[in-house]
Amino acid sequence: MGVSIGTGGFSTREEAKSIIESEGLFARDGAMQSGDLEDVHWHKTSLKIYVLTGKFETRDVVSDQLLNAGAGDLISIPRQTLHAARCPEPATYVVGFESEDAAKNFKPELLEELPES
Repeated sequence: MGVSIGTGGFSTREEAKSIIESEGLFARDGAMQSGDLEDVHWHKTSLKIYVLTGKFETRDVVSDQLLNAGAGDLISIPRQTLHAARCPEPATYVVGFESEDAAKNFKPELLEELPES
């Protein structure tokens, strides 16, 4: 299963945080400027990105699909999923992490460090 985008069921930061906490996840605010690009990478933990404002593009490397999200959308990225992201316009969001440690020490992992499945 790769990256997916769906309706998040929220319209405010507080609603997104409430959903995150109700799922036992840990919230962290995020923002990207227009044109910011994250090269292909992966994460040790799964992520749920609740887009509050702006536009967010995520490329699922395995399926080579470009997925577009806007305000009110939820981007789900399973752990160890190769992906890239950019924002065609500034975006703000709240990310739900599996653990408090993951939220505090979040970082993209290098492509060559992805464990073989």
